[in-house]
Amino acid sequence: MIYSTVLFVHSWLRWAVLLLGLATLVRSVRGWTRGGPWTATDRKISAAFVGSLDTQFLLGLILYVVLSPLTPKSLDALRAAMPIAALRFFAVEHAFLMIAAVAVAHVASARAKRAPNPTAQHRRMAIGVLITLLLMLAAIPWPSLPHGRPLFRI
Repeated sequence: MIYSTVLFVHSWLRWAVLLLGLATLVRSVRGWTRGGPWTATDRKISAAFVGSLDTQFLLGLILYVVLSPLTPKSLDALRAAMPIAALRFFAVEHAFLMIAAVAVAHVASARAKRAPNPTAQHRRMAIGVLITLLLMLAAIPWPSLPHGRPLFRI
């Protein structure tokens, strides 16, 4: 019961994370190309993106480490899972790409805060969020993939 609840929330939260990432990217690109100021709204949207990504990561970590029946619990099970694409995706690829996405988002946020001017803040955030979104899109188990999951769990 708790597994399905956490998986449900994890599945739906991805849309909030992606939308906040897209909003952050659009605002950052606009600020970068137009030379606009780094506003309180920019700061809040980027913080909401990174915060929602952290929450998503925490839920994923709970699924991966504690609740998931798919995650190998030992190195021997991991070796056995590697030739099976669906198991490898969830045991290694999904986790690795999402850890990388979280790291890139945090680095981008920190570098944007320390940028010498608003244009640099927007540029650093735009590039970091773009990389983060690309990593996230690669890590999502899209329905068309052999190991795909539904876009919307009900």
